[in-house]
Amino acid sequence: MQIKQWFGFVPDFIITLDAEYCRHCGDAEFMALVEHELYHAAQDTDAFGAPKFSRSTGRPVFTIRGHDVEEFVGVVRRYGADAAGVRALVDAANGPPEIAKAQISHACGTCRLRIVS
Repeated sequence: MQIKQWFGFVPDFIITLDAEYCRHCGDAEFMALVEHELYHAAQDTDAFGAPKFSRSTGRPVFTIRGHDVEEFVGVVRRYGADAAGVRALVDAANGPPEIAKAQISHACGTCRLRIVS
């Protein structure tokens, strides 16, 4: 009700940011945060991967998307690993394996189907 009073309608998405963090972060960190949150907003897809639309209104059907590799790659490419908060992930990817090299794709049933094809 309050959202409708403020905007006159209910928006498809509302992004909530931590004001205390935003007050202290730099421009790059703020832009990375906003972009990170925008990556969560997505158009839903059907069983075939095609964009979903509402049958009654024809408008797109939206969903909240979880974290994925593309989001991190995009944010890191534009703002750097530190701004994106994934420095540890980048450092781990750039370092050698701690235990041993592994070809997980050969052990995973789903990945193995792609190797055989």
